[in-house]
Amino acid sequence: MKNKYVIKAINSLRKSSLKVTTQRIKLIEIMFSKGNCHLTAEEVHKLVRKKDLTVSLATVYNTLNLFTSHGILKLHRVPSDKLYFDTNLKPHHHFFCKETQKLIDIEESHILIGKVPKPPRGKKISSVQVIVNIE
Repeated sequence: MKNKYVIKAINSLRKSSLKVTTQRIKLIEIMFSKGNCHLTAEEVHKLVRKKDLTVSLATVYNTLNLFTSHGILKLHRVPSDKLYFDTNLKPHHHFFCKETQKLIDIEESHILIGKVPKPPRGKKISSVQVIVNIE
């Protein structure tokens, strides 16, 4: 039985203009099976290989980036320049632990954003994300 996170992500895939393929379903199942999580493409690729699936790292990157561009995942770059794919689509912030290289969710209401600079002419702020580095 698929959990609610996997079902919701598969439904999002079906609603997008993307083709629903076995590979994409498997990647969604891997990403969303534990609920909200943050994984790098390399971590996803290792999980794929543990399931005896033959998918290249390039395919994993391409698919995760495609999911991100269609709003199925969020992408976060941390100070170490790693890219994390996030299954939590609700507005929120993060702790980033330098020691463990893990992102930890912080509810949006737990950080108060004060004055934000005015964006350049012709641009508007679409979101604000805070990453708090911890050791």
